[in-house]
Amino acid sequence: MHARPGVDTHLLAQRIAAVNGLKALTWREFTWATIGYYLKRTGIPVNFGITVALGFIVGAAVVGQTFYIFVLENLRQFGALKAMGVTNSTILRMVLLQAMVVAGIGYAIGIGLCAGFFEITSRISINLRGFELPWEVAAGTACTVLVIIVIASFASLRKVMVVDPAIVFRG
Repeated sequence: MHARPGVDTHLLAQRIAAVNGLKALTWREFTWATIGYYLKRTGIPVNFGITVALGFIVGAAVVGQTFYIFVLENLRQFGALKAMGVTNSTILRMVLLQAMVVAGIGYAIGIGLCAGFFEITSRISINLRGFELPWEVAAGTACTVLVIIVIASFASLRKVMVVDPAIVFRG
């Protein structure tokens, strides 16, 4: 049921509670009471937090290892660039650009699959109709991907910054 237009919902909830002795809440109060119940009385927030933390750690480790292997396999090419006079800052910008392109493509594929999953499951099962992908989650994920890719890039570039350009001429 809804209150008539112009009726203060807080006062209406107090009147209902006074009449029948039951707890009456406005829509917003009911929403926060439900959220509070799940936060205090279930393990869902802890389990969800652990899942997100593990996803972040595993994702960062995979990205870091991938970039480190990329740098190791191309160390001679970076040495050749340095021998031609390319500065460390230019190499850093090149690798960061590559990292941003890869991160952008990966993010677009991942967020597209996620949005598709929510769209399909909300049509298949009535129990999953409330699932949606808020823009805040998509933006937060983009920021997280950006942080992971920048950290992984800088961590893997240490070897490039100290490589001797003469490595190109060694057998």
